[in-house]
Amino acid sequence: MATTQCVILLGGLGTRLGELTRETPKPLLGVGGKPFIDVLIREAVRRGFTNILLLAGFKADVVADYVDELRTRLPSGCKVEISVEDEPLGTGGALAHAGDLLDDRFILLNGDTWFDFNWLDLVETAGDGAAIAVREVPLADRYESLEIAPDGQVTAIVPRGQGARPAAINGGVYVLRRTDLDGFSGKFSIENDLLPELVVRGELRAARYAGFFLDIGIPETFAAAQQSIPAQQRRPALFLDRDGVINHDDDYVGSFDRVRWIDGVATAIRRANDLGYYVFVVTNQAGVARGFYTEADVLNLHNAMAAALRAQGATIDDWRYCPFHPDGNVDCYRAAHPWRKPNPGMLLDLMQGWPVDPAGSLLVGDQPTDLAAAQAAGIAAFHFTGGNLEHFLVPHLDRLNDANLAETA
Repeated sequence: MATTQCVILLGGLGTRLGELTRETPKPLLGVGGKPFIDVLIREAVRRGFTNILLLAGFKADVVADYVDELRTRLPSGCKVEISVEDEPLGTGGALAHAGDLLDDRFILLNGDTWFDFNWLDLVETAGDGAAIAVREVPLADRYESLEIAPDGQVTAIVPRGQGARPAAINGGVYVLRRTDLDGFSGKFSIENDLLPELVVRGELRAARYAGFFLDIGIPETFAAAQQSIPAQQRRPALFLDRDGVINHDDDYVGSFDRVRWIDGVATAIRRANDLGYYVFVVTNQAGVARGFYTEADVLNLHNAMAAALRAQGATIDDWRYCPFHPDGNVDCYRAAHPWRKPNPGMLLDLMQGWPVDPAGSLLVGDQPTDLAAAQAAGIAAFHFTGGNLEHFLVPHLDRLNDANLAETA
């Protein structure tokens, strides 16, 4: 069963931030003009975690107001729930208190940190067990560190300030099972109680990631976050045509049963995910204008394709399609439209709605109209003529990624 729940811990008092957290829970403080928690929720949703559960304690009324507002802007198919502890129960107690709302498996985040990597990889690492994301740091003074066997099994958790330097530290992202909480109740800690128990049972694996990491828990890092988080969110995008690039172009594909995947498509998209690219689909769907299928059919098909790709650790961040055609048979779709390639409308709309860096972005298409749309939008374009998409795409991604890294060095 797919893991689609993202649970976020919000209960800490945030005392190190002083007056900033007197009336506002730390994860709801403004960063770059938006509540910090927005960063985590957007990251979760773009990776297919459509069931968001917030664990609140301190100033739970403020969190509830935020949830009411959040529900008005979450994408269709996503939901958000809140669990409120009546008294401080610790990180583990807050999780156990929400037991009836937990899925069998879920990803768990600390609400005051952002660790930017492909979270689906951690789900895969967990397998049927539990997993924790770790990162290497030169000084493990503020964080628990872990001892990890060559096979990825966690063998020990070292308390804050006692680990070797450098060390692999707890990155605040976990994949857990509801049954991991069996036997725990009342006030307890994930870090000091639950994780050590999983280590004793031999049921905790670790995966190392080198992505961007920021903890907003102290004044210095909170101040730095005002610039570093918006900068990190601005990243290159991979735009993919659909028919002929993701699936074979079998004449107006309007249902999932007709999808024949291009070889290497999931691994190609996952590679882009791992490198930090946004991944978008931009597709002309004249079959709607010609009456072969409806817009609802297109949306159902894209949802099914997204689920199939996500099962392989690959995610599409957003989809755009154009149902119009000047020669359409359906009156309301018979029109020239700025979204129909070779026009750049779909690309420009995505670039307006997402913090895309055009300089490092690229489009892969199989038709001249795809390439023309990319040129009009001001991004690089590459002509895919068939074969294995991973073999075709990865050299372009790696080359552009290396160039981006050299620019920011």
